[in-house]
Amino acid sequence: MTLGSVLALGLGASVAGATQAGAHRPTARELEQLDFDNLVAATNDVQTQALASGALQNGPRYLSPAKLLLASVDALTKLAITDDPSGAPTDTRAIMGPVPTPIARHLRKRPHHLHIVRTRTLTPFVAAIPDGGSRGLGHNRRHDGAKPAPYQTPDGIGVDPQLEPVQPATIGLVALRSAIEELGQPYVWAAAGPSTFDCSGLVQWAYAHAGIALAHHAATQWNEGRLIPGRDILPGDLIMFGHPIFHVGMYLGSGWMINAPYTGQYVNIVPVPKRVAGVVRP
Repeated sequence: MTLGSVLALGLGASVAGATQAGAHRPTARELEQLDFDNLVAATNDVQTQALASGALQNGPRYLSPAKLLLASVDALTKLAITDDPSGAPTDTRAIMGPVPTPIARHLRKRPHHLHIVRTRTLTPFVAAIPDGGSRGLGHNRRHDGAKPAPYQTPDGIGVDPQLEPVQPATIGLVALRSAIEELGQPYVWAAAGPSTFDCSGLVQWAYAHAGIALAHHAATQWNEGRLIPGRDILPGDLIMFGHPIFHVGMYLGSGWMINAPYTGQYVNIVPVPKRVAGVVRP
């Protein structure tokens, strides 16, 4: 498996297991550059979709990539729910763009969650809930044959971006903003902030800042929201992977998601990988 395919997957494999014998092991600087390149590509795609759908009238070029990404996501979300005050829009493709193939493939196969009748993601944000986070195993502890990534130096754009509050905001937008603020923080298995994260820990951290308490376990998060068709996907929805569920990311738009991928990597933005099990809206 090539490095590019492993990084595109963004799933639970370690860097040690991903590199073939004799293959180049990526340096922290190379991983940082790849993460930043993905951030810029995602920002361009989401902004293009926001402009094409009329959610944005102009592209503010003066913003950093992370700020522009959040502005575009904000605009797309607000346009999608404008005509549906109930917060339950259907078939958002005219606004959000085509559904990524890995998600569209599961439209007819997804199981139903009959016991979940409503969600809160699209309702107005009121207040966060306390979430001190957990440092997990610590960033010097080995897991799955590889050490977690070292801390990157904050650059104000790709790492520790400083984002303005979204006003007025839905719960999902506040959660996404909280996740984007953690770009570049190292993955640590069993961690949920404040400075290290695993996949479900990042989701738990983000939604706690938006007022929703989720479990620190991807398989449990599968049951903490309503399963929705991929054609209805919106920013902030959870993309679930595996049978049984073993990984989760948060959808941004235009086929991109943010996640804490695996040991040796950072919180980053990647194209929606294959192996999608379903889409959950908390």
